[in-house]
Amino acid sequence: MNIGKTIRELRQNRGITQEDFSEALRVSVQTVSRWENGVNAPDLSMLPQLAVYFGVTTDYLLGLERNNTMAKLIKTTETFELASKQEAEEMVLKFKGEKFPLLKDYKISADGNRVILEVTKEFNSELDSMRFD
Repeated sequence: MNIGKTIRELRQNRGITQEDFSEALRVSVQTVSRWENGVNAPDLSMLPQLAVYFGVTTDYLLGLERNNTMAKLIKTTETFELASKQEAEEMVLKFKGEKFPLLKDYKISADGNRVILEVTKEFNSELDSMRFD
């Protein structure tokens, strides 16, 4: 996919006219038209501004990503220090009740007077269809 086609698709998918788009970027409507028709390409210095405007990465604009999502967090491991094992178990139940992120694993251990809860959550549920704007 070339950058002009990408710009046109992003603009049209958002219902933005060439006039409004050109005004927002402070370029002429003819410039936008030339980009979208592949006559010219945006100046390299405009790529970050275009990416921010559309909420995509510059890699996406250049056709280097397969979709317009930003980098995604796939898994986290968190450690909590709690007052009791019961409190840790209640927290695990809370995490289990959440649809997102998905609780994948947990471990409750005691270290002297401390109760340690370690939870692993996954965020990759339908990753390709999720947008991070």
